[in-house]
Amino acid sequence: MTMAQASPYGLVALLSAALFLVRTVFMMMGPLLVALAEAFDTSVAAAGQLAAAIGISWGITAPLVGPVSDTYGRRRVGLAGLVLMMVGILGSALAWNYWALLICRMITGVGAAMIPPNSMAAIADQFPPARRGTPISILLCVSFFGVAIGTPAVAFLVELGGWRLPFYVVGALLVMVWSLQWYWFPQRTQTARTLSFFEHFKEAGRSVGLWYVLIANFFYQTAALGIFVYLVAFLIRTYGMKQGDTAVPLAVVGIGAMLGSLLGGYIAPRRDRSALLLTVFEPVTWALAAEFSGEARATANGLLATSNQLGIIGGASVGGLVLALGGFPLVGIFCLGAAALASAVVIALKLRVARTTRVEAKAA
Repeated sequence: MTMAQASPYGLVALLSAALFLVRTVFMMMGPLLVALAEAFDTSVAAAGQLAAAIGISWGITAPLVGPVSDTYGRRRVGLAGLVLMMVGILGSALAWNYWALLICRMITGVGAAMIPPNSMAAIADQFPPARRGTPISILLCVSFFGVAIGTPAVAFLVELGGWRLPFYVVGALLVMVWSLQWYWFPQRTQTARTLSFFEHFKEAGRSVGLWYVLIANFFYQTAALGIFVYLVAFLIRTYGMKQGDTAVPLAVVGIGAMLGSLLGGYIAPRRDRSALLLTVFEPVTWALAAEFSGEARATANGLLATSNQLGIIGGASVGGLVLALGGFPLVGIFCLGAAALASAVVIALKLRVARTTRVEAKAA
């Protein structure tokens, strides 16, 4: 089968597999925190900074990847991202101390940053705006298998063979997905771009609506990651659960995220979707970013991915500081506050859209 014969939904399957591993890679530190704290003779709060580290390199890389993808093609960026993830994950399995693992996590973040915005742009290339909601929701739903299945599997593997085993398993899966994408990913999934590197940022940045989405997404991700990263440590330290026992509550959380993503695929094409961001956030934000950005859609997706990682830094790093200061109850209050701020920005976006609609109606 040649590259040109790959169907759009075949591409969705390839991209979904990659996003599943991306989600698993950045969520896998939660079940590992207690084991890593013991292995490296440090605190859970300090081990939590390993989860934040991936957000730093991810946040720096994501906005730079977008213009490269828009200019040189989705295939090159996607394959390069998987290679860097392989290097970072397999290097993590061999890490001999805390700092070596920290560096490997940052390398992993560089590779992981290249995949979601590039994948969403590839979907936008293949599907018209009215049909993008379903494939985007499929990608996000499958990615949340990384929470519903991948993260509980990490907890189980830690108990089975120690903290290094999950890295070996995920590394092997990355090799498999890279091989499939190298063979099947289309050579070119978008028309040629005429914009220069910085013009992509200018085009995406002109949309005020996009900035509302980015700010709201930052607070949402801060709240979500604050919960996800410290959930396992909370269950172990507060209720005395074993590492493997936490797989069930992790799966429940992941299933909820998957169902929200599927619902988001239905909501994304709706005219009132900005009001519904509060319930199914991620599919709608990706759809809005692609719509607001015109030809610079991968650049806008990169900016959205950067806001994701800034939220991860806020949830994991600031959450660790809050944990050290006031324990797990204060972490809950911190996450609640971040969610409230996300809600406030979404409401402001809805009001702005309503005002714009009224002005346009009067002008007509």
